[in-house]
Amino acid sequence: MIEYTTLALLVDELWLKGKNRGSYFRALKENIELTLKAWHKKKYRLVIEAQRFLIRSETPFSDETMKAIARMPGLQELIPVREIPLDYDRLLEPILEELDSHDGEEFTFKVETLRSFKKYPKNSMEISRHMGHLILQARPKLKVNVRNPQVQVNIRVLPEHFYISTRSIKSPGGLPVGTNGHLITMLSGGFDSPVASYLMSKRGCTQTFVFFYAYPFVGEEVKDKIIELAKVLATYQSGCKLWIVPFGKVQKKIAKTCRETYRTIFFRKYMVDCSNLLCERLEADALLTGDSLGQVSSQTIGNISLVDQTSRYPILRPLIGFNKKETIALSQKVGTHDISVIPHDDACSMFAPKFPVIRPKNDYWHEYIEENDFTEDLNAALDQAEVFRIGVNGMLTSCEISE
Repeated sequence: MIEYTTLALLVDELWLKGKNRGSYFRALKENIELTLKAWHKKKYRLVIEAQRFLIRSETPFSDETMKAIARMPGLQELIPVREIPLDYDRLLEPILEELDSHDGEEFTFKVETLRSFKKYPKNSMEISRHMGHLILQARPKLKVNVRNPQVQVNIRVLPEHFYISTRSIKSPGGLPVGTNGHLITMLSGGFDSPVASYLMSKRGCTQTFVFFYAYPFVGEEVKDKIIELAKVLATYQSGCKLWIVPFGKVQKKIAKTCRETYRTIFFRKYMVDCSNLLCERLEADALLTGDSLGQVSSQTIGNISLVDQTSRYPILRPLIGFNKKETIALSQKVGTHDISVIPHDDACSMFAPKFPVIRPKNDYWHEYIEENDFTEDLNAALDQAEVFRIGVNGMLTSCEISE
C-alpha cells in the first residue's frame, strides 16, 4: 500500500467569484485546517499552488484523514500525489509502483499530462505517448483505453518537480461552509431533513440543528438517533450544535385546543415559530426543512403557504421537487441512510388525525392563532433545551442546558 505525504485539493465554484475569490479561499482554508486538526495531528504545510490547495506533511496521511478532508464542501476532488524530481528518467518507476498498487494485473489505463511549466522541453502529448509506451513494455498485461480507462495516470509538470497520481476521492463541490449565511435546520429522524442539510452545506451555509423532542410521548431512542444523524452532518461543516427542544407539553396543549383535523399543521406551525425564536437568539438568517411538495399532509401547497405566512424568517426547502426515491438515493451518498432507516416513535403520528386537513380554512387558522399565544411556552422549551456540541470529526464534545 502506497503512503502519501502530499495531497492536491481541487476547488469547485471558487474560480467564479471574481474579486471576492480571496474570502472564499480563506473560508475553505480554515475548514480544511479544522479538519486536519481533528484528524491529522502531525506537522503539515497548506499552500495554494498552481490554482489548487496542496497539503504537505512530514508523515503519511491516513485513509480516514483523506476521506474527512474530501467531505468538505467547496472542494471538487482530493488527489493523493507523489512529488518526483524534474528528472524524466526517474518518472517511470513511481508510475509503475502506482499501477501495481491497484487491484489486479489486467486493467485499462490512460496517461494524461498537464504541462504547467511551459519551458519544459517535452510537450504534454509527447510525455503521455512515451510514458504509455514504456508502461506497456514494462506491464504487457495492461491495455490502453483513452476514452474510458479503469485507471488514469495523471502527470503534472511544474518548474521543480513532477506530480503523479492514479487515484482520487470526489468531494461535494459547491461553496465552502461559512460563506453563505447561518441556518436553523429543523432535523427529524427521516431521510429528508439530513439530505436537505447536506445540500445546503454545499451552498456554503453554516447550520445549527434543532430537534423537537416529544418526551414523554416518545422514548430516548429517537433522541439518540438524532444525535447520530447530527454527527454525520457535522463532518460536512466545521462541527455543529444540536438543540434538543422538549416539545411534548406544547404538542399536548395544541392537541387539546385545536380541531383534530388541524393538529398536524399546527404542530408544524409552532415548531416553525420556535425555530424563529431560536433564529433570533442565535442571529441566524433563515430556516431549513426537508419538505417535499405533497409528500405528507403538512406539505401540501395550502399548508406550506399558511406556515410561510407566519414565519418571520425565510424557510428554505431544497427538496421541494424531489420524490422519495431520489432523496433516499442521495441519503446513501451522504451517509445518513442507515441511521434514517432505524425505526423510532413519532409523536406527530401518535397525535395525528385520521383525516388531516390538506386545504385549511384561513378563517379558522387565523382565529386559532389569535386566541392561542404559545410564545411563553416556546421560549420555556428553548430555555430547557439540551445543546450538544459536535466536532468536525463527528465526535460529541459537550452537552449543556441552553440557559
